[in-house]
Amino acid sequence: MLKRTSKDHGTIRIGITQGEISGISPEIIAKTLDFFNDDKTIELYVIADKEAELEIKANLKSPLSKHIIFNNPDYSKIPEQIKNCPELSCVYCASMLSVNGELEAIVTAPVDKNKTSKKYPHFSGHTGFLKEILQTEQVLMLMVTPSFKIGIMTEHVPLKEVINYISKERIISSVDLLNSYLKSTKTEPVIGVLALNPHSGDSGLVGREEIDIIVPAIKELNSMGIKAIGPIPGDTAFVSPVKERCDGTLAMYHDQGMIPAKIKGFDSLVNVTLGLPIIRTSPGHGVAYDIKGKGTASPNSMIKAVNQAIDMVLAERISK
Repeated sequence: MLKRTSKDHGTIRIGITQGEISGISPEIIAKTLDFFNDDKTIELYVIADKEAELEIKANLKSPLSKHIIFNNPDYSKIPEQIKNCPELSCVYCASMLSVNGELEAIVTAPVDKNKTSKKYPHFSGHTGFLKEILQTEQVLMLMVTPSFKIGIMTEHVPLKEVINYISKERIISSVDLLNSYLKSTKTEPVIGVLALNPHSGDSGLVGREEIDIIVPAIKELNSMGIKAIGPIPGDTAFVSPVKERCDGTLAMYHDQGMIPAKIKGFDSLVNVTLGLPIIRTSPGHGVAYDIKGKGTASPNSMIKAVNQAIDMVLAERISK
């Protein structure tokens, strides 16, 4: 159960998880709390263990208002296989609080995938972990910048294995999730589906995935009333005039979508997980060990992630 304030229940309740405290997570969380300190329209609940709480508080520039509350994870309610990993324990707690309606969204601070996987085997990122603990069939990693909204269909998969994850069904379900998200701001969004191979396969000369998988998926999406176009070659999808035709884009693999997203909006990049029963966002960067303790870490992406969560909560409230 959250420690609660006596505030109006009309306020938006957002949980922030501690992330990897050996990196810049404590600093960017503290700077984000400072940024929202006087905002009485939201309640921010920092889900962190005692060590992380102390480090975050040490980075604060001003005393916290009563609208910002620290909550330590309740380890009695955390599965045994997660308990030895503080950063994931906090994500688990925040997720369950959101499922139960005590939080309306969660914002996860960056973790070190390699370090975390040593404590929780097979961990490859928040997206897969949330899909697992919330028992969700299909999710989509969405990268949001001021310029682009790019779905990453195959998440954190080695490049040599990407082809095993490309299917008509996965494309359809991914575009469907993206379309539902985009419809919160546009009645009939247009979604560009990227090609897998160079030059969209050159009519089968350098690969048949476009002919055999992607085009049939687009045709079926169109028959469902979803305005999907493509396959669009990856080297032209994010330049004019092609980019202006699309409200969102589905990339076939990680770097195909992440490179343009980070080039165009690294400091404002937000990661959103679509398809979960809860709202989850995060900053679009990592733990940045190299600038730990220097006081130079930018909180912009974290602040954008909180604002993105707020926007999604408000959209969800309106739709109910």
